[in-house]
Amino acid sequence: MTRVAMIGMGGMGGSHANILSKMKNVEIVGVCDLIEQKAKNCGEKLGVKWCLDFHELLDDAEAVWVCTEPFNRLKVVTACAEAGKHIFTEKPICNDLKDADEMLAAAREAGVKYMLGYCLRFWHPYKLIHDTFVRGELGKLVNCWTRRYMSWDPSKVWYGDQKKSGGVMLDFGSHDIDWLRWVGGDVKTVFGQTVNVRKTMTADDHGQCLMLFEKGGMGTADDSWLSTLGTSSVGVVGTKGVIIVGDDGKVHKKLEGGEEQIVEAETTMAIDPSGKLDEDKTVAKANETIQEHFFRCIEQDIEPTTPATDGRKTLATVCALKESSRTGKSVDLASFD
Repeated sequence: MTRVAMIGMGGMGGSHANILSKMKNVEIVGVCDLIEQKAKNCGEKLGVKWCLDFHELLDDAEAVWVCTEPFNRLKVVTACAEAGKHIFTEKPICNDLKDADEMLAAAREAGVKYMLGYCLRFWHPYKLIHDTFVRGELGKLVNCWTRRYMSWDPSKVWYGDQKKSGGVMLDFGSHDIDWLRWVGGDVKTVFGQTVNVRKTMTADDHGQCLMLFEKGGMGTADDSWLSTLGTSSVGVVGTKGVIIVGDDGKVHKKLEGGEEQIVEAETTMAIDPSGKLDEDKTVAKANETIQEHFFRCIEQDIEPTTPATDGRKTLATVCALKESSRTGKSVDLASFD
């Protein structure tokens, strides 16, 4: 049984708390939010202590589940790490590379687990497509991509503030960039553009990022809050085959010399934290939720599938994208190390 404190009880915090409260190996010891009514409502709903200062919960907790805004996370994460608590935070890691480095250093010095909420690594069809590629069925990577268009106007909330949210490519698109990095590995070069169309807010509301990977191949993330029509697309082209989610919502796969197949989206494999197939399932489970994974990492002392170090790399990729958009030139990721 792992005792966990919930910090930040907005929409995501409440959603996670509802899931954690039903897990047999987890005990929520308390909830915290700067808005008293949110903290009180969640605490009374769960039947646990509630407070406005997260420090009040740390003595009773072994881990913290942090769903504060990314611009308001540095002091929370560093304090929790220094207190020796394992840490889960929602994505992105934050919106400033210096803050990210400080939080990573604090967790590293304390020897605690530090995991991010990049859930696409746990969801189908994203996990199925990644696993099929890692298994070697598609050969070497040629291209991988995602496109997610969601019609949304965040101008009246903090997401519409570029300095607070980082815009669509950090808040929303970093999910896609993280997944593409999971497929292709570390990024070498970035080229792309972000744009702010709606002047009712300062945040970028559309962007596209082309990445060249160090190991070869390329990836493209195309994300929008602006498009009045929603759409999505994801796939991988390899030297020996292709896997794509079609317009019909089904997963299509065709290998060199073979027939086109429709693959069940819930087909599962076990992938270890390094991204490799784990045939014995010693450190990976085939159909595990992100919440289950975090607590198993604590119990079994294994590295998370979505470590905060990867979150820093995703943030650096978005920073490089913004620099490319500003200059109109490709940007080497080494400049953001």
